[in-house]
Amino acid sequence: MASCYRVLKALCIVLNLVMYTLLLVMNYASNNKSGILFGNKSLAQMARKYYTEFNPAPWAFEIWKLVNAWTSLWILYSLTHIRRNVPDVLTPLFFVCFTMASVFNMAWTQFTSWDIINPATGFVFAILIFLYATLFCSYSGLYKQRYYIRRSEFWFIHLFLNNGIAVYATWVTVAALRSLALNMTYRHGIRQEYAVTTVLGILALWMVIFFILENTLFKEHLLYTLTVYPVLIWAFVTSVIFNLKRVSRTNNALMEVLLAVSCTFFVGKIFLLIWNVVRRNREIRAAADITMSEMPQTDQQHEKYTDKSEGREVFV
Repeated sequence: MASCYRVLKALCIVLNLVMYTLLLVMNYASNNKSGILFGNKSLAQMARKYYTEFNPAPWAFEIWKLVNAWTSLWILYSLTHIRRNVPDVLTPLFFVCFTMASVFNMAWTQFTSWDIINPATGFVFAILIFLYATLFCSYSGLYKQRYYIRRSEFWFIHLFLNNGIAVYATWVTVAALRSLALNMTYRHGIRQEYAVTTVLGILALWMVIFFILENTLFKEHLLYTLTVYPVLIWAFVTSVIFNLKRVSRTNNALMEVLLAVSCTFFVGKIFLLIWNVVRRNREIRAAADITMSEMPQTDQQHEKYTDKSEGREVFV
């Protein structure tokens, strides 16, 4: 039974690699002037066609290079799990969820190239759901195996893998809400200002809920995930700069407020991280001191000193 599970996991790892490689090829093709492999227009052309007030500058999308490089590295790392006997932190479900995110990413890219907006909006939200599911599987597996995994492996998954997927998921969150505003404006006739105000309100609510949950209910899991707010800061800075003279006063103010909130939350995240690390170290030292004080002492461990008041030697 164990060998069948290892084979299943190995197949999921390899399938994840294959699908993400196909996604990279499709992304490269989609940015060519000639358009995507089987499409009509490149993604850059579609972005210019469907302008929204919540629209990061073209150079902001260079963040995809960071996402792809980061993801490629941890996928290569995951290949080592095929041969190495390591605790089952990254389960087959983890790889299935990320593979599905890659599949829907390809569908989103293809339908956007075909200028079929309604399904494309659904696909980008599907990417988001599967990326969140991927993170859930990783955090859950890491928590269950925390007493059995090597320290170096523990920190690698926490700081490198989870933060990399968090960058991806956060940027797709921005893309999904922008796609929603686009759909509301160009397919359902809602005034662009109102559509963008709506999605900015949704994003603000998401930020507040996430900040509360990561510091209360999910603090043990999300303590070392630091990349969410820098991505939001990047999105808001590039949107404000690029749309400074083209955005309604309301939405411009909203984006500036959300930028300030993102910076505040990021500073608060760093402060809470440092405070929790210091507190835990103190608790560990205190527990170690209590353990040492409760250990029985032998006669050789007793220290001898002279009680000057009575002129005799005392052992403690």
